[in-house]
Parts: sequence; structure tokens; C-alpha cells
Amino acid sequence: MDERIRKQLNKAKQKIRDRKVIIYPTETAYGIGGDIRDQKVIEKVYEAKQRPRSKGLISIVDSLETAEKYSDLNSKERKLVQEFMPGPLTLVTERKNKVPESLNEDFAFRISSAEIASELSQAAPIIATSANISGRETSYSVEEISTELKKKVDYIVDAGKLQKGPTSTIAEVSNGEIRLHREGPIKKQELKKQL
Repeated sequence: MDERIRKQLNKAKQKIRDRKVIIYPTETAYGIGGDIRDQKVIEKVYEAKQRPRSKGLISIVDSLETAEKYSDLNSKERKLVQEFMPGPLTLVTERKNKVPESLNEDFAFRISSAEIASELSQAAPIIATSANISGRETSYSVEEISTELKKKVDYIVDAGKLQKGPTSTIAEVSNGEIRLHREGPIKKQELKKQL
């Protein structure tokens, strides 16, 4: 990681600790987020994106241990985390009360395989939703992000143009069975095999 990005990263971590909202690169696209535990941060993200409140937000955490602080994982869920994360799997689990209800009725999280997102999540578990106004095109560079959205955040980590990656598979374990919410790089069969 070059010095310019490292400086931006350190600044962004501080912004997250200060409960601010940032734009940052992930393994798929640019995301917008901040500390998942802060009600004001959640509100700001919804507002900036003009996202309907009925659509929950997902999180990036830095480890299985962190995920367990915010969710009661069962042995099957734990196995999927150990097998597929960091990687393109978002797991929908039961939310503990530490997480504001306005984030999501469940706790949907992934451990990011992108270096910057992974490091940012060490400052705090962070909201991971695409940096675009709801319903508009996904952004793979800071230039593609609307000025309207950029004005609503406190800091932007610019890592240049990202390679377009497929969005993560979103799955949950329901009554011991895999339920897919979104098909992505990890197929249902692979998940079932682990169980």
C-alpha cells in the first residue's frame, strides 16, 4: 500500500472512531459507511443514499470474534464464516441488542478481502453499502460518485479506479438449511457442502 493511501487510511480510521461517515473502496465497488453502533451514523447513511428504511444495511467486521459480539452465531454459521471469509459471502444472522435496530432487523455481515475495507473495520465494525444514491449506478471510482452524495460525507478514501467485482452472495442458515437472498460468486451448493 503506497504512502498516499496509507495516510488516507489512517485519517479514515480516525473519522470512523469519531463517528463520522466516509466513502471507501471495497472488493466490489466504493462503499459508504461508518460505525454500525452509532444511530446518527446509520441515519446519515440512509439520508445520504436516499435509501428506503425498509432496506437494511450490511456490515463489514474484521474477524469472527467481532461478529460474535453482535450476533449469536450457531455452529453451522461459524463453520461458514471460517470456510468462506474473508471472501464474497455475506451471512445473515440474528442481531444482538448492541446493534441499533435501525441498521437491520438481522445482523448481516462479511469479513472483507479488500485490504482497505479490512483495515477500516479494525477501527469499528462498519456499514457496507454502495456509495450511490439508491437505485442509481454502482460506483467504481470516486469520479463516478455523485457530487450530491460526496457532499454528505465527512471523508473520502480515493484508491483510484476499482476492478468491477461481482457483489457478494447473501445467505442465511434457516432451520439448518441454506437460504439464499442473493446469488453471487459462492454458490448454494458450495455452502450446502460445508453443512
